Amino acid sequence: MKILVAVVALALTTGAYADTKSDDAARSKMIQAGIKVCSTKGYKTVGEKDACVSEYTKKANNVYPARGSVEYAEQHYAGLSKSAAESKLIDLQSEWKTAQNGGYFSARRTPGVLSKKAVVQEGWWIQTHILGARQTQDDPWFIECSEGAKTLNIVRRCPLGKGGAK
Repeated sequence: MKILVAVVALALTTGAYADTKSDDAARSKMIQAGIKVCSTKGYKTVGEKDACVSEYTKKANNVYPARGSVEYAEQHYAGLSKSAAESKLIDLQSEWKTAQNGGYFSARRTPGVLSKKAVVQEGWWIQTHILGARQTQDDPWFIECSEGAKTLNIVRRCPLGKGGAK
């Protein structure tokens, strides 16, 4: 039974990795095509050329939003119920455990490679927009405890999967 669960989990993560890789490659291709188009137009200043390139970059990010971006989170997580959001946070936490370190300036920033920072940003989007939690400097792998009164300066954290119970 454990082997079956592991095989299904591997298939799901491999499919998600393939989608991320193809979306990243397609976004990169659209931006490169925009750079070529803007280079051939013969703008007088660098600012004009940058404005042209940024329009193509916006279009590419709208069509293929990057993992960890607000656009990606809105597209994939908006409209989740609180219980679905909690289960999605559990899925993201397991994804976070296997993701690579690194961020914007990482040397490993290649298409399709998911960073821990991107997964954490998606988790915080779910926490703030669906679960109504206040963002802190720690990770988003919790659910606010339903027991006790809410205070302005203390976030009571309970483990995921228990619906806010200790």
